[in-house]
Amino acid sequence: MQMIAEWFVAGGTYMYVLLVIMGIGAAIVLERLFFYFVTCRNMDAGSAGETAKAIENNQVVAQLEKLKKRNDPLSGILAVAVDRFNSGAEMEDIQEGIDEEAITQLPRLSERLSYLSLIANVATLVGLLGTIAGLTDSFASLASVEAAQKAASLANGIAKAMNTTAFGLIVAIPHMVAFTMLNNYRGKLTKNLDDAMLRFVNFIAKRRKSA
Repeated sequence: MQMIAEWFVAGGTYMYVLLVIMGIGAAIVLERLFFYFVTCRNMDAGSAGETAKAIENNQVVAQLEKLKKRNDPLSGILAVAVDRFNSGAEMEDIQEGIDEEAITQLPRLSERLSYLSLIANVATLVGLLGTIAGLTDSFASLASVEAAQKAASLANGIAKAMNTTAFGLIVAIPHMVAFTMLNNYRGKLTKNLDDAMLRFVNFIAKRRKSA
């Protein structure tokens, strides 16, 4: 730990900037992981099938209450569809409600995700800025210190430059990987939502025709 602390301190001010950036990025990653894998864990065709089964068994009110307690986008859209269906609305009105709710719910899948890509780029640039600052200090020290101290000043400046470069990449690479993986999973969730709602809308349309 002491070795890591010394390495960190040798990097200078920009290391603390990178540490703050890393903290923000980690918070975003954890929030997205919780939302995707906990909040949206039931966001698939099974949820729509469960709702369709509840309608078949005349348990609409109970299912509507269950959907309202959930916080995932699919449940929010299903709740609007079921509420309008239960109130006797025509298919056009139900579809209109679904479209309006989708405008609110779908962006939740992408919230803050783009910041991970931004953080990766900013971390790299801050690391580069620290490198430039370290090299500038190194060359400036050559003209302002005595000959006996030049080697030490030059070494400190180079250490600052290399440490900030390394830490910038340490911060950037995991966030870029996290962005790619989470973005791909977001695409999967979006596809699941579209598939579930298509099946549910077709189910409601058949119920309305047979009513």
